[in-house]
Amino acid sequence: MDILLSEQLKRLRREKGTKQEDLANHLCISTQAVSKWERGEGYPDITLLPAISSYYNVSIDDLLGVGEIEKKKKLLAYEEKNSELFRQGKSPERVKLWKEAKQEFPNELSVLYNLMWALNAADRSQNFDEIIACGERILKESTDDSMRSSTIHCLCMVYYTEKKDVESAKKYANMAGPTQANELMRYILEGEEAVQYCQTNIQRNVDQIQLSARIMCMKGNYSPEDTIKALEFSIACFNLLYADGNCGFYHTRYSEIFREMAKEYMKLGKREDALACLDKAADHAVSYDTLKDGSFTSFMVNKVPFSAINAVKNYTENECGLLLKILNSQSYAELQDDPRMKNILERLKPIANE
Repeated sequence: MDILLSEQLKRLRREKGTKQEDLANHLCISTQAVSKWERGEGYPDITLLPAISSYYNVSIDDLLGVGEIEKKKKLLAYEEKNSELFRQGKSPERVKLWKEAKQEFPNELSVLYNLMWALNAADRSQNFDEIIACGERILKESTDDSMRSSTIHCLCMVYYTEKKDVESAKKYANMAGPTQANELMRYILEGEEAVQYCQTNIQRNVDQIQLSARIMCMKGNYSPEDTIKALEFSIACFNLLYADGNCGFYHTRYSEIFREMAKEYMKLGKREDALACLDKAADHAVSYDTLKDGSFTSFMVNKVPFSAINAVKNYTENECGLLLKILNSQSYAELQDDPRMKNILERLKPIANE
């Protein structure tokens, strides 16, 4: 007996709108027994299967999930054939394949999804109406986030490339999450608007690079020496993007990275290097906390404005206040009497908001 029985029992009960005790009463057994079946902790006696299938008006095969198993096998076969055709670049054959699958499984959204992309690959202009019909049904019925996201991308680009219908393309782009919407907008907009979206994506990608580098070291238990290499790489990425030093909000990222680098140098007993990093961390903390509204000016981001009021954080102190608290902690006790540390603290105090 297949383990799908428990799922089938739950599904059939929900579809019929009954309770576990209703089936139990019908079978003259305890409600606890039905509950165990639905949890997969046991199975009904084989002699009860006809009565259960009759109660739900399904075949015993359907009750046991045999039909569902066969369906999955057939869909897997379609997927494997599709992969083979995809590797061979045979898009029309893929369309034919998924149209056959649609005849067999007209209500299976994964079939519609694969048909939509096959139609798109074969001839999106000729297949425009059918692509839209498949996509609209998927968005109406699917709860799979990945399928919905990919469908939105397809519909957005089809409207833009085949109909030059920017408003419809925007409608779908705006149905996506912020990151995907930004990626789509850079394709469907023109001129300065498109440039701004491209530059914003460049900023975010560089920010993700430095974040991934830092998480890599933390999760990988890297040595202080290797962690410093990764942090230096992060700084180099930012320096490449903000070559003129005008990094707006990203002063806070610089400050964070130099703080972390100082901590690693302290582990190695390299006080001079640690102080040099803390000095830079303080510079960026002050720059961030005194930031005014404006625009980035480096070539690759010179169309992107920034606003100090829109910056968000998950701690109450400002950047100088946070750094001041860290520097006054036990981790840096051995540096407190150093004139350079005193200078750093004095620069932070007038601006710090603890």
